[in-house]
Amino acid sequence: MVSKESIFLSIDQALEAVSADFQQYEPQILLFAEIIRLISGGNIFLKKETQKNGAWIGKVGQRKMQWLDGPDLVTYICNMIVATDWNPELMASICSRVFRTHAFPDVDSASGQAGVRIETGMETYCCCQCGQCCQALEYHDQVTVKDVERWQRLGRTDILKWVGTHKKGNGRTAYRIWIRPDTKELAETCPFLQKNSSKNIWVCNIHDVKPAICRQYPVSRKHGLMTGCPGFNAQCRKSRKK
Repeated sequence: MVSKESIFLSIDQALEAVSADFQQYEPQILLFAEIIRLISGGNIFLKKETQKNGAWIGKVGQRKMQWLDGPDLVTYICNMIVATDWNPELMASICSRVFRTHAFPDVDSASGQAGVRIETGMETYCCCQCGQCCQALEYHDQVTVKDVERWQRLGRTDILKWVGTHKKGNGRTAYRIWIRPDTKELAETCPFLQKNSSKNIWVCNIHDVKPAICRQYPVSRKHGLMTGCPGFNAQCRKSRKK
């Protein structure tokens, strides 16, 4: 029997994870409706309109409703969860819905802190080397300072020549990948991705030193499913074992 992988999050960490999930994807309106109902005790409700990227927010007993477009709706629910008086039971209920997995109240054995344990669903994941994540996802601004410092330390000029820099509003230097050398143009796909036609797979030619965003993908079962990763598909896993 495959043991289930899980992570422990304090209430504050769980709040950050939930907010990050809400901001990472297009508005998950049906999920938002359920979350709002739970944390308001049924006093606030959300009404979706077909083919619109937003929703009406209303309170029970009041006729007036407020329309919120996608980004405003995300901001509204993020503010709402921050203002909620949380307990581990309620947070576990929310996390199970947000991350589409089993979550339950728990206590950290090291600190004694109460929080939530969330099953990741990653024990059944198998990379199919389909190249979908490398080619379809927006990752250009996800490179970290640590990534760049590691490449500098290793003398990987072959990688560094594809890294661009720019200044943030606070004056700090930020990095972007993959920028065509001697230009400011984004490459259509990762320059280190190569197709192995004989095996019908894609190969990363900098696998041992690839950016953290690539190493960590898909992080969770939900993120994989939301971004089209087939690595949780039983047939995909079966083909990789041959």
